[in-house]
Amino acid sequence: MRLKKIICAAAACCMILTTGCSSNSVEVHPPFFEVSDPETGGHVYMLGSMHSGESGIVYPDEILAALDASEIVACEVDTVALSSDKARLSKAMEKLLCPDETTAADYMGESYNDIRSFFISHGIYNSAYDSYLPIMWATALSNKLADDCGYSGENGTESIMLRRAKKLGKTIYEIESAEQQYELSASTPMPLQLYTLEKAVGTDYSEQLGQTRELYRAWSSFDGGALEALSNEDIPDEYADDYRIYYNAMYADRQRVMADYVISLLESGNSVFMLVGAMHYYAEPDIITLLEEAGYTVNELRTDGNSENAA
Repeated sequence: MRLKKIICAAAACCMILTTGCSSNSVEVHPPFFEVSDPETGGHVYMLGSMHSGESGIVYPDEILAALDASEIVACEVDTVALSSDKARLSKAMEKLLCPDETTAADYMGESYNDIRSFFISHGIYNSAYDSYLPIMWATALSNKLADDCGYSGENGTESIMLRRAKKLGKTIYEIESAEQQYELSASTPMPLQLYTLEKAVGTDYSEQLGQTRELYRAWSSFDGGALEALSNEDIPDEYADDYRIYYNAMYADRQRVMADYVISLLESGNSVFMLVGAMHYYAEPDIITLLEEAGYTVNELRTDGNSENAA
């Protein structure tokens, strides 16, 4: 069955802050859209974010000017505030703990030793992980891949844009909460958690590094076709029902909430800069489609100078 492969990408919702550096300094051109309501004067800029980025990353003046001109900056979660609130972060991470004194090994079964060996061999394993659900292990792997590619949470879109917004005294609005995002990850059906982790461990690490770099390239060049292609994988039929439960909770339902939020802003005449994960503009029913179904025209803003209506 052909389904969206965005489970590993969604693990970034857990927002474990990574470290890393890169000597390159390059301007990025991420997915960027705008929608307005001529009757109310409401206007919303929508930026597709990447939760980690390379050192020296530079965003185009058009994107920074859009943020500066907006009254409100909306995000999934204020990761800048979260990273400095250790108590809140710790409480949110409790959602990923194994319940009732169970351990990761209880859920992984015969795969535990192979998974643990893989994590040890790649410098990922921490004994504390044994108290966490498999989805936490997948998150740790995603973070290590980003780190080895030279990407860090400190240079992620949220960190850069929210620091700028706070410096300018903008109103910050959280569409969700950290607790909600961690709980969503924890609620991923266990068979799917195990399948995803086992498949990652069974994939050559260098290949996974290449996939991570390609995802970053596609995002940084507004390559929507590549982003859609990267999101496709054959999921075995035995996991189809679990996947649909996961997908609806992690994407379809959340995107409806995000689209409804944008519509409420437009109807009230607000000027807003919204940044949410880039896949929320590509995973059906995506935000763009939902806004168009509500009667709005969404414009694609290509910061290389070419703007056109979003398809």
